Amino acid sequence: MPFSPPTRTALCLIAVALACPWLPAKAAEESVCPQTEYVKTPVTPNTKPADNPPLYIRAQELHSVQGGATEFSGRVEATRDTRRLTADRVLYNKSTDKAEAYGDVTLNDSAGTSFKASELHLQLNSRTGYAGRSTFNVPSHNARGDAERIDFEGPDHTRLKKVRYTTCAPGRDDWYLRISELELDTEEGIGTARHTSVIFQDVPFFYFPYLNFPISDQRKSGFLMPKVGVSNKLGTELSTPYYWNIAPNYDDTFTPHIMSSRGLGIQNEFRYLTRHSGGEVNVEFLPNDNRAYGDDRFAGVYKHNEVFSPLWTGNIDVRGVSDKDYLSDFGDNLEITSQTFLPQNAVANYRGSLWSFSVRASDYQTVDKTIPLDARPYARLPQLNLAASPPIEPNRMNYSFDSEAVNFRHEDTAKVAGERVNLGPAISLPLSNSYSYLTPRIGMRQISYKLAGASNDTPAITSGVFSLDSGLFFERESIWGDRLYTQTLEPRLFYLYVPYKNQDSLPVFDTGLAELNFPGLFRENRFSGGDRLGDANQTALGITTRFLDDKDGTERLRAGLGRIYYFSDLRVNLPPGTSTPSASDIVGEANALLTGNWHARANVLWNRDEDHIQKYNYYLQYNPAKNRIVNVGRRLSRNELDQAEVSTEWPIQGRWALRARSLYSLQDRHNVDSYAGFEYNACCWALRVMAARRLVQDTVATVAVPGTGTQSRSIMFELELTGLSKLGRTPDSPLKESVFSFPLKPPMPDGSASP
Repeated sequence: MPFSPPTRTALCLIAVALACPWLPAKAAEESVCPQTEYVKTPVTPNTKPADNPPLYIRAQELHSVQGGATEFSGRVEATRDTRRLTADRVLYNKSTDKAEAYGDVTLNDSAGTSFKASELHLQLNSRTGYAGRSTFNVPSHNARGDAERIDFEGPDHTRLKKVRYTTCAPGRDDWYLRISELELDTEEGIGTARHTSVIFQDVPFFYFPYLNFPISDQRKSGFLMPKVGVSNKLGTELSTPYYWNIAPNYDDTFTPHIMSSRGLGIQNEFRYLTRHSGGEVNVEFLPNDNRAYGDDRFAGVYKHNEVFSPLWTGNIDVRGVSDKDYLSDFGDNLEITSQTFLPQNAVANYRGSLWSFSVRASDYQTVDKTIPLDARPYARLPQLNLAASPPIEPNRMNYSFDSEAVNFRHEDTAKVAGERVNLGPAISLPLSNSYSYLTPRIGMRQISYKLAGASNDTPAITSGVFSLDSGLFFERESIWGDRLYTQTLEPRLFYLYVPYKNQDSLPVFDTGLAELNFPGLFRENRFSGGDRLGDANQTALGITTRFLDDKDGTERLRAGLGRIYYFSDLRVNLPPGTSTPSASDIVGEANALLTGNWHARANVLWNRDEDHIQKYNYYLQYNPAKNRIVNVGRRLSRNELDQAEVSTEWPIQGRWALRARSLYSLQDRHNVDSYAGFEYNACCWALRVMAARRLVQDTVATVAVPGTGTQSRSIMFELELTGLSKLGRTPDSPLKESVFSFPLKPPMPDGSASP
């Protein structure tokens, strides 16, 4: 089958990765970053020392000298509170509390920072004094450096002159900051540098007159490292974020974003966190877009979560863009650019031991031009849900209740709108023992409406629902290789009866046929949404087997196979009509956690009547170490979708690793999203170079045509200086993505047919 150039490149790189066993073992060892070990003292930041704490001094010799001072020599160690001073010789004056240290001098501070010099003059209690040419280590940030002079200006403040600062291991100054003056504030956990040059491989490539950077996990206001990039959509990009630490629970990041093809944009991210709530506001604005006839472009996201009480919670998720081309123009990955609808939701939830309740207001912004007005989803203004679900108690009667009331509105005033109420009480009797279970359940469903714009403004139906669920458990010992497993065999029989009720006159607000999968064999309604109750006289037969590792109980393999057999025609359908199947497609699923670091999962839907596979997907993952992975997957839906994906990150030689991914449409024979490139990881810095190509759908056409669109190309660079920042950006590593990631176009909201 044909592949696009980026796809072929990705496949070649993966082939190289899988051929890597011939590489010497040293290559893998060199790729592991060594950990620099520093002498650490107990870290007690923000702790005020006690008044006049005792001083303890150990030495091999001591002598009284003129002026009331005492001279200690030979492995001198002076400890006060959490500070520790070691030297070859120390002259200490008790009346002034001043120490003069000579030889191999080391000062370990309470915050963990250590300083080494040949000479040190220090007022011990106040921590004021100075040292000449020195080196220093900041273990909390795995950093080190040297300075021509150090001035100690109090318990938490140190000023250094003519400094070099880096996070590289000793003896490897691949990058460093050359600083005229550096102030270390261990109480705030930040470093403040003046007249700073960033030196990389002995070449200066940035200068900052003023720079803040962290020396702990605490936050600090200041400019972050700029990001650069090049793409045919935006041109050459440069963004310079400024981080404002407003308060311990509020911050803001303001980012001017220069795009040579479009102009100057502004991005802003505000985050907040309180005792009972948290959220963020993200805004992007581009005035006078050069490639959109000078139009103003903008986007916004508001997210909020609230805990009102142990039982009440709430959240808000509102997103919007200025126009339907915004995501395809400015999105930098398929997950963003393939979105069809942007949610606008606000919900409050109550979760008690018996009852649960929620109230929701929801709508969507449609950002796909190919979806006509009448096919867009309804807004729910509001939606109320009330349910009772007590804990299931075996071998006794159980009851449950669920209900919903919704007010549907649509931007097309010609469409039917109105209110819908769903009621669903039920009782069940779960009977079980160690090897079997039997659960009869009987319930009722009522669907009623109050409509506007319909010939019948109050249609309603009421129907009973009966199901009988049963199953058995069998076990036996099984041996694979030299390992012992427990194999289970779990047949399941599920009978469902729902009498036919004519529902052709009912509106369709949010309902569609649910996708058939293995768990779906045992549903009580073949429709999702609340507008239809499928008639049924059927039995679902399924069988599951599991292999459980006797050593640790891990489920190494689970596989299931099942089918529904129909005893009568299906008369409730969308669109209206009657279907006469004797049985459903055969459904299979499998998940495996295999030895040798292999993982796999697969699902299949086999049309037995026409003897072909209707749908399937499979995913394989090989993850033999924390720095190497290969993913292979494919998803097929006959006459709708056929996509294959491969991705990898794999060390190839020394500190070099390749990173590649390709998502390819076999049906349309075009690339969907691909990148390929290399990473060089030198532990204290890393360089990544990626070439990428992504399909941007043609949203001008009024009807979606498979394969239409343009390929957006870009070359991405990222230089990461460990412990400082990143310059540029590249796609996330397959190691960081979710297992078997497979970004697809999200499904439309309930009740909306896919175009």
